[in-house]
Amino acid sequence: MQDLERATGVGRETIRFYIREGLLPEPDRPSRNVAWYDESFVERIALIKELQQKRFLPLQIIKSIVVGNEAEPPRDEVKTLLEIDGKLFPAVGGSAMPSERLSAVARRTGLRASEIRQLAETELIEIVTRDGDQWLDEIAIRLVEVWAKVRQAGFVDELGFVPGNTRLYVDFVRWLAREELRLFTHGVTGRVDTETSARMAEAGINLLNQLIGLVRKATILRYISTGNIAEPTAPSPAPRRSASGDDER
Repeated sequence: MQDLERATGVGRETIRFYIREGLLPEPDRPSRNVAWYDESFVERIALIKELQQKRFLPLQIIKSIVVGNEAEPPRDEVKTLLEIDGKLFPAVGGSAMPSERLSAVARRTGLRASEIRQLAETELIEIVTRDGDQWLDEIAIRLVEVWAKVRQAGFVDELGFVPGNTRLYVDFVRWLAREELRLFTHGVTGRVDTETSARMAEAGINLLNQLIGLVRKATILRYISTGNIAEPTAPSPAPRRSASGDDER
């Protein structure tokens, strides 16, 4: 532990906290009073510190980045993501939508404040507390407005369409976004410059949104035409490319 503290500049209590929270794995313990921390601990702690200092991310988000469902991403690929942060979708003419109090959004959309809070429980939106009041930022406001339109279209609680259903989309989009970012960073890291990466990422987001929408529409129509509404299976992870270029499954 002393060696790990010296190598990382992080105190033992913080390191133990990272282990308890799952940001670091349990060390090998060949005997009761001995624990081995190999070089991977040094690299993982350096990555956590980098994400905290450059992105000011909460530890739960950092955990999803450094742990996920697979091995942590290479540091150079994480660096690619950090370099394009803030460079996507530059504002053109005018400023971003200002924050709005949750109570004001509820009145304007006709939704109950409690229902908006339920959307936050599924992690579809984030509610920010400032000056003792609850606020929604731009993306959250837009999501609540869309949900209000869903309600207006007839998707109501009495028919089984409850805010908790949005968890399906949150979980799926998180999985999809992580897979897309893995493919993207693996492809561009060390091959294109930062400006090109940002341009490609922005174009890819727009174009693939169209692709996903069309695939979803075609799939729904096909299922309707065949009466196929069997229980769906979870999506399989996309194949990863090995060093030889072959797909790994």
